[in-house]
Amino acid sequence: MTLLLLYAAVFIAALVSVEALLRSYFRKSERQRAVNHRLGLLDASEDHLKTYRAMLKERGADEDWRSLPPVHRIRQLYMQSGIRFDAQRFALYGIAGAGLVWLVVQFLVPGNLVRVPVFLVICLLIPVIAVWRIRASRIRKFTLKLPEALDVANRSLSAGHPLPAAISLVAREMPDPVGTEFGLLSDELTYGTTLDDALVNLSHRVGAEDLNLLAIALSVQAGTGGNLVEILQNLSKTLRDRTMLKAKVKAISSEGRITAIFMSVYPFLLYAMIRALAPTYFDPVWASGHGTTIVAVLGVVMIIGNIILYKMVNFEY
Repeated sequence: MTLLLLYAAVFIAALVSVEALLRSYFRKSERQRAVNHRLGLLDASEDHLKTYRAMLKERGADEDWRSLPPVHRIRQLYMQSGIRFDAQRFALYGIAGAGLVWLVVQFLVPGNLVRVPVFLVICLLIPVIAVWRIRASRIRKFTLKLPEALDVANRSLSAGHPLPAAISLVAREMPDPVGTEFGLLSDELTYGTTLDDALVNLSHRVGAEDLNLLAIALSVQAGTGGNLVEILQNLSKTLRDRTMLKAKVKAISSEGRITAIFMSVYPFLLYAMIRALAPTYFDPVWASGHGTTIVAVLGVVMIIGNIILYKMVNFEY
């Protein structure tokens, strides 16, 4: 039975690898044809309203997530990750991932009484962690490109264009994720949403803290007046300075972060190595009846240690 599962896992892994390679190839081809995802959709369809609704639907933002209290945070994280829903791909990755996780758990964890809960916990954690990492990567890309987007808007405003036209120019000229998000912002303004509400929606869709500064600056300028070009120039400089400071902090704390990662992964790697070389080495521990308690206590200690290390290498600025 184990050999059959192994063959199935290898087949599914090969299938997923081929699918990922093909998707990567077609993604590069698509980038050569369009600057961002929104322009690609608009190129295929002349109905802007339909395209706008389709983009919100594939991002999970077609309904008001704030009206669903039990799942609003999970749905918001998924929306901010920028993942486009594809039922076939999700099913394929889910089946392949579950099969691989079960093989690893079956090899490392003794007894079905413990295997099943561990398997379920891991299967729940992996998608959450994956979405969280994709979300963080997307927010980082957005933050790096946001000052450049403000510069594009500044040049448009300096040429005498109104703010909606400047936002539309950013949507056409900037790559993802900035181009698509500002495109949705431009669509909302076109279909009657006020600037304040559209900026709030943009902040909720992206999740970047720097967007709060942009939303406040534009809201204050709209209410009190002032030189919008100068405001956006100063904001762009502020965002670049924040990005440089963040990069310096990340460089200084890199040793602590890699130490935390290594110390977190090392016990599991050591256990897997000993388990592979001497499968019966830990049998006395499990037979004593205290193995689960020991593992639980050590897991809690590791979690506390990771929280402390995270606080030491992450700073508010």
